[in-house]
Amino acid sequence: MRLRLVLRLVLAFLFATFAAIFSQLIPPFLGEASFVIRVLLTLAAGGLGYMVFPPVARSVRIITMTSLNFVVHRLLSELSNQIVKIPHSSPSISGTHSQVGSVSMTRPLVLDTSAIIDGRILDIAKTGFVSNLVLVPSFVLTELQQVADSADSLKRARGRKGFETVEELKKLKSIRVEIWDKDQSNKAVDERLLNLAKNLHGRIITTDFNLNKLAVASNISVLNVNDLANAVKTISLPGESMEIKIVHLGKDRSQGVGYLADGTMVVVTDSAEKIGRTVKVEVTKNIQTPAGRMIFAKEVG
Repeated sequence: MRLRLVLRLVLAFLFATFAAIFSQLIPPFLGEASFVIRVLLTLAAGGLGYMVFPPVARSVRIITMTSLNFVVHRLLSELSNQIVKIPHSSPSISGTHSQVGSVSMTRPLVLDTSAIIDGRILDIAKTGFVSNLVLVPSFVLTELQQVADSADSLKRARGRKGFETVEELKKLKSIRVEIWDKDQSNKAVDERLLNLAKNLHGRIITTDFNLNKLAVASNISVLNVNDLANAVKTISLPGESMEIKIVHLGKDRSQGVGYLADGTMVVVTDSAEKIGRTVKVEVTKNIQTPAGRMIFAKEVG
């Protein structure tokens, strides 16, 4: 409080000094009254300086902190980028305290097989929502190769599509994709993924429900593509009208089920006989389930 009072007095003195200097420009045609006017202007300027100190100080503080935060952020970002370019020795990820050089500073995103096969990570990366170092472990590529070599034609196509996804990710300028081939352990793939993410202070990108739960239990950050997809789906409020095509029966034989363009399930009461037809419905409620969002509606005329 004492320092603030001193600063307010200093600002008041500066205002008064400037007022006293510029008041000399007032013509002395009023005689002694001119002197009185100069004194009053000086005192008024001093009082003004004393009163405006708090907002001025607040503005100066905000500008200073904003500028400082911007400079620090840019310096740290540049420092991180430069350190990432420095070659680092091959670490062992079998322990929980492995030193991995600059990678730990960037909190890399570790792709698992399910996210690669799913393919939506490519579209997400193209939008710019993913901008970081992305690691594709070699054991994940091995598992992907096994899928691509499967006797099942569908699995084989999905595995090959996964390799195409990795190649397309490498072409994006907004991210840096690296193959992590420093793990030579014989543990299960999920366990190796968790160890890698933990030791690099990274986050796992997945669509695997069980891996998601295991990572959360191990205090490892997870970016689940399915959770992201559910989060950005359109929310329909009760009372809202829409048109929906009934495609099959619901659990209740009187219900009809349709789907929005984003895959959201719409359950329509008393519309089982409308399968194959497009009907106008009114939303009654929507709920969030582990499998995604569901909308319940009733048919309107």
